[in-house]
Amino acid sequence: MNDYNYLYEAEINVLGSIMLDKTLMDDCVLMPESFSPAWDNGKIFEVLKYAYKKFSDQPDPFYLPLLAQHWGKKVEKIGGFSRITEIQRSVPHTNGMFRHYQQIVNDEYVQREMKDAAELIATGKTTLQNAKARMEELEDIQARTSIKDGPMNLSDLLERHTSIIIKRSQHPGGVTGRKSCSTDYNNMSKGHQNGDFIVVGARPSVGKSAYLCNEAYASSEDGSTSFIVSGEDGAFNMLERMIGAVGRVKISHMKSGQMTESDWERYSRAADLIGERKIFIDDSSGPTIEHIWRTVRRMVKLYPKMTLYIDYLQHLRSEKNFTSEREMYKYISYQLKQIARTLMIPVVCLAAVGRSVDQRQDKRPMMSDIRDCGNIESDADIVIFLYRDDYYNADSARKGLIDLIVAKGRNVGTGTITMVFDKPYQSFLNITEEMKQKRKEKGLSA
Repeated sequence: MNDYNYLYEAEINVLGSIMLDKTLMDDCVLMPESFSPAWDNGKIFEVLKYAYKKFSDQPDPFYLPLLAQHWGKKVEKIGGFSRITEIQRSVPHTNGMFRHYQQIVNDEYVQREMKDAAELIATGKTTLQNAKARMEELEDIQARTSIKDGPMNLSDLLERHTSIIIKRSQHPGGVTGRKSCSTDYNNMSKGHQNGDFIVVGARPSVGKSAYLCNEAYASSEDGSTSFIVSGEDGAFNMLERMIGAVGRVKISHMKSGQMTESDWERYSRAADLIGERKIFIDDSSGPTIEHIWRTVRRMVKLYPKMTLYIDYLQHLRSEKNFTSEREMYKYISYQLKQIARTLMIPVVCLAAVGRSVDQRQDKRPMMSDIRDCGNIESDADIVIFLYRDDYYNADSARKGLIDLIVAKGRNVGTGTITMVFDKPYQSFLNITEEMKQKRKEKGLSA
């Protein structure tokens, strides 16, 4: 019973702190179901969440007359306005303990759900595969409130590290993160890892947006979520790229509307495959890094296993004022890194490479070519450059090939991976022996 009193105190402190400081709702990873079913605190949280969403522009979205006007009957079901007032008074000030209380509530929720999952397995009411997927999802949810402030004793990490290695060993092919569209890159990196900030740079029209669409589709294969923020291109254009890559439908046919019967069949198959996956896109014009923070926080609560894709860095802005674009990009790249680390998701961001690379004899991009993008050179965990020889030389023997130059790879290493870029379909393909043979027959290098 004492444990439950402690939990009740934590739940009340979470609710009261949010009422005193509305911005804490942005930092809150809890859901109504996170609160114990023993009390009505989950319903109160639901009311506060809706109020914050509807009245976020108000100084106090939890002002009682506002709540009375819109949710009078609902508030009555949870004890009325006297109950709301009681919670507000029980937390006289925000004392910096919000994260602590949120962790208590979240940990208890995860333990309840794990116990329920174990009971479903024992009674044969769920498959082992479904239960395993739920357990992994709960581990991700729990990790989001793990307090990491202050020094840690390595001995305290050993037990967790052992379980992480065991978990990694259960992944087929050793890919422990989100899949890339490149098999060779998956082998090299073990996939895009939670907390990693990955930058993909290239000159305009080399294939950055197509690469992102291929990546977003590949990473959602295991049931995880891909969320694309596209300041460069509209949602329909991004969708067409993905349909072209997945269904082998020429982009030019979709753009002109001159679709053959075979095109429509492949289009339909691609639409079915894409429709089955959790892929979202926000094509707001000139997205700000603050808008991305707010949106991703909400998305992660619904889809904990998520990868964020940004198209592209130079289209992002900030709601803050800066003396120069360089300072703004420095701030933005730091914030993208913090999104990855704080929410424990991979963040893949495209970046345009400056034209100075075109003046060199060797036109392969290098780390120095992105120095104008703030601190992205140091903030990024992994930097990949896309390079096509036929971008500069139409008669190149490497026509149709694209290099993924891993110029920086924290915990990954560096190297170059070559894929086929089938431009009419916007498709990135792993090179097979059959492809190599066909290229040789055409006098092209493989």
